[in-house]
Amino acid sequence: MDASDGATTRLVRLSEPRSGLDVRVRLLDDLAPHNAELLWALAGLDAAHAGIHAMWTGPEISLPIAGDAVLPDRDLAAVPLENATSFPQAGDIALVCAKRGTWRDGPPFDLLDVGLFYASGGRLLMPMGWIMGSICARILDEDLDAAATACRAIRAQGGCQITIARAS
Repeated sequence: MDASDGATTRLVRLSEPRSGLDVRVRLLDDLAPHNAELLWALAGLDAAHAGIHAMWTGPEISLPIAGDAVLPDRDLAAVPLENATSFPQAGDIALVCAKRGTWRDGPPFDLLDVGLFYASGGRLLMPMGWIMGSICARILDEDLDAAATACRAIRAQGGCQITIARAS
């Protein structure tokens, strides 16, 4: 797929069969190049990751990934905050990178959290306080309604396994 300026648009597919989630997201290479590249690298693994409906952040499916295990050659501490917000919008894909020990009682691994926000009202308020995420991709407009329906099913069904892959 080509953008109007001639640049190539990279797409990633997020899928989960039980809920019917099957959406494409466009990487925001122009606004968040480092974070978009990190999501692209993750998609290159074509692997499933544990996902759950977030408790604190509103309409979000969160994939808290052990980044140091999945992408051991990436230094998550070196990934800058880009296109940052604490208030993601419907359709935003937010990345949060945090080294082990960033937060008291945090995960025992270097965190790469992929947040799929499917409705308005998202906020990155966590038990340890406000954080910011890098908006590095957006669900394609034509896939947003289906994404919201599937994400609501995930919320009702509990945990799931979401595959992140490069889309053709």
